[in-house]
Amino acid sequence: MCWITMRLGVIVPVMLLAVRPSSCDSRAWTLSSQQEQRAAASPVTKTARFGSAPEPLRLEPLDAREPPTFVMRGGPHGPGKMVFIHGMCGHALGYAQSFQWSAAKYGVLIAPQGDVPCAPGSPWAKWSGDTNALDARIVSAFQELGQPVPLEDVALIGYSQGASRAEALARKWPKRYTRLILIAGPSKVSPYGLGVRSALMMAGSLDRQDLMQASARAFAAAGRRARYMALPDARHGSMGSHPEQSMNEALKWLFDDAAQR
Repeated sequence: MCWITMRLGVIVPVMLLAVRPSSCDSRAWTLSSQQEQRAAASPVTKTARFGSAPEPLRLEPLDAREPPTFVMRGGPHGPGKMVFIHGMCGHALGYAQSFQWSAAKYGVLIAPQGDVPCAPGSPWAKWSGDTNALDARIVSAFQELGQPVPLEDVALIGYSQGASRAEALARKWPKRYTRLILIAGPSKVSPYGLGVRSALMMAGSLDRQDLMQASARAFAAAGRRARYMALPDARHGSMGSHPEQSMNEALKWLFDDAAQR
């Protein structure tokens, strides 16, 4: 049995929605506590006191198009650009919300929803193999958020099937997608043909870890900046017990790559 619990702050305000999806890629996980979120966000919040008060940080649909692309608005936020690509029969909004405060420290986060519904009328979706269309959605979203063109130096965060799509994007557009976090991907990832600056492999501590561990070792053996991290208490499809803390550590390492070169 596979369950997922997420707070749909935009679609259903101040509610917890529990829905049974059709795939184990959406196993149960919950958002971190308000205390954890405030603690993770505190370095950013302090900087905002010296300027005008920003709009509240939130993730919401970019526009009325389907499938939706959820984008970070408000702030403050760092200068980076990040994309979260969910797994099979998942939902982008809940995943992105689970670490939005940590993401904001480093930049703007967008999270496109999969382009193939898992069932007619279902909110859950998976991905087709059309990487051109996915890339076009990402570029369009960042342009509408005011990012300059050509779009470059974007960090991709892919979970399960989303990890495969993130890898494919990075191979096809190496100048655009320069950093990778691959979580619980379905196969070992080769560093050859991937020009990313940094590659972080992750898997849940209660999930299969050997593929992502082997991928990190392969990148390191090829002289690339790479690391493996486990998501505490996470089964497949879960963000674990403390997603804000876990992703803050992951993103800190990912965006510290300039200091390592």
